[in-house]
Amino acid sequence: MIVKSWPMLMGTSVMFVALVFALIWLVMRLLRSNREQIIATAPLVTQQEIGIREPGELVLLFETPRFRSDYRTLEFEIVEQATGQSTPVKYGVLGGQGAIRGVTTMRVPIGRMKVQRAGRYLVRIAGLHQEKDYSSCHLLLSRPYLGRMVLQIVSIVVCAIAMLLSLLLISWQVFPLQQAGQFPTKHDDPRTQ
Repeated sequence: MIVKSWPMLMGTSVMFVALVFALIWLVMRLLRSNREQIIATAPLVTQQEIGIREPGELVLLFETPRFRSDYRTLEFEIVEQATGQSTPVKYGVLGGQGAIRGVTTMRVPIGRMKVQRAGRYLVRIAGLHQEKDYSSCHLLLSRPYLGRMVLQIVSIVVCAIAMLLSLLLISWQVFPLQQAGQFPTKHDDPRTQ
């Protein structure tokens, strides 16, 4: 094995290992932050109470089996019990563009709301049908996630591309390419010897 440059090989090898660890860390961070963003989870019933511990902007998500679409006809109302202030939320085509699709389920953003204070909130859902089974559907309150998620996915892609480029550089150091255009000279020709 002929190595073109030992310092270059060692440097790219260290960079490759560092990028592997960075990629693993980025993927684990993405999965952890996806779990941490959920504030509350509730079954789908006509009326229920949800406790919110911290004020701020929240996204109302509807978790449903992947090919189910009856969430489009539902209307949601979130009432702050301390003040009686009501926030109506209804699915909109533009608002639903940030859906997270899994293998069997998807989380569809229904709308956003601003929570002024921590406390108990009443969630009312209009449009549920008694004959339908909603046991596989859930209501989720989440912190806004789309910007963070896009940034994390871009970071993962950039790290993976850099890792592949460093692997190519390592291969180039260990297995140098033959230069094109090298023709055997008169001394290299076995017939003239």
